[in-house]
Amino acid sequence: MNQLLDKKYTYLSNFFKTAIEQNKLFHSLIFYGSNNFMQYAMAMELSRLLNCTGDKTETCSCQNCRWIRENKHPAVMTISKIDNKTDSSKTVISEEQVNQVLDTLINSSDYHRVFIFCDAQLKKLSDEELTEYEEYKTTGFNIPQEPDGDKLWYPSGVNTNCFSTVAANSMLKSIEEPPSNVTFIFLSNNKDDLLQTIISRSESFYIADVKNTKYQTEFFEKFFSSYPLFEKQHVLDFSQCLLNFQTENNMNPKYIIDCIQYYLIQLLKSNSNNKLLLNRILKDIQKTEKSKKMIDSYIKEQTVYEDLAFYFFGR
Repeated sequence: MNQLLDKKYTYLSNFFKTAIEQNKLFHSLIFYGSNNFMQYAMAMELSRLLNCTGDKTETCSCQNCRWIRENKHPAVMTISKIDNKTDSSKTVISEEQVNQVLDTLINSSDYHRVFIFCDAQLKKLSDEELTEYEEYKTTGFNIPQEPDGDKLWYPSGVNTNCFSTVAANSMLKSIEEPPSNVTFIFLSNNKDDLLQTIISRSESFYIADVKNTKYQTEFFEKFFSSYPLFEKQHVLDFSQCLLNFQTENNMNPKYIIDCIQYYLIQLLKSNSNNKLLLNRILKDIQKTEKSKKMIDSYIKEQTVYEDLAFYFFGR
């Protein structure tokens, strides 16, 4: 098993190694969590172990292992709105794209075929995303596409916005009754972002984002000085404050929301005996979760921040 993945996810590492050795790995897997690069790395490592013709060690130099590290193996495919496209659609994993995948299953193969479904884009990464990318590189796996100037391939979780119901439903029969030596892997920020029919036919694994994140709260704390009350005249100042901090520090917008959520969680811990306030804080935490889903749906950051500000300051 890859040394980094073995260290970060010991339980999962042991589970997958045993499942592969005993030929009991489920044919459809969902990896979910906030670090999609680590999900992708785990998917690539499973692909390598399933196809390795050598000793299955991290340094194995058999042809399959080399191909998979280079992300050039003919039987290991990344399926996204920009990877392995067969049509002109650029915003979704299309039904035509999925049907092409399913057509390849008609023919037998000497390889164990793995199809990794994710959302992806070429983008200039934030500092936090670059940290995730640098960690991914230490696993020894290449990304599916070469950098385009300062833009890098970046994976996100699939959801019903980028993976339509029609396209997903066209896979159900193959997921339920797959040919031998075929594994489907879906990467997701939240497994509930996938169709229930796919979830029920898959095994789900939480790929924790194992890191000690330092959340910054000082840049917005003044607006929370009278929490749970807010001064309505500062609604636009609050949203602009969030946008400015993100822009000036090249932050991932979800990190900005995470900072607010972290602040609320600390309030939750320090007010454990105040049931009325606890209910208010829990509702606000739920709202921040919805804000992160808005970002995942490619809604503009400014719109997300304004929506959150009007929620807090308009009640």
